[in-house]
Amino acid sequence: MESIEEIAFRIISAAGDSLSMMFEAMKLSRNGKFEEAEQLMQKADDFLLQAHKVQTELIAEESRGNKSEYSILMVHAQDHIMNAMLAKPLIREIINLYKRLG
Repeated sequence: MESIEEIAFRIISAAGDSLSMMFEAMKLSRNGKFEEAEQLMQKADDFLLQAHKVQTELIAEESRGNKSEYSILMVHAQDHIMNAMLAKPLIREIINLYKRLG
C-alpha cells in the first residue's frame, strides 16, 4: 500500500503538470496557435483527471472509515489540485478571448 507521502506526490505531480500545460496552452493561443493550444488543454485535462481520481480514492477510503494520517504534504497536494481546478475555466476563457481577437 502506498504511503500518504507517495499519494500526495502523485497528486502534486499530476496537478502540477496539468497547470503547467494550461499556462503553455494560453501562451500558444496568444500566438494564434489555437489547435496546438486545444491539444495541450486536452492533455492538461487528462492530468487533472488523474489527480482528481487519486483525491477521490482518498475520500472514498475515508468514507469507509479508513482515515489517513494528517500530512502537511497532503495539504500542499490539495493546494496544487485546487489551483489547477480553479485555473482551468479561467485559462479556457482567456483562450476564447484570444480566438475572438484573432
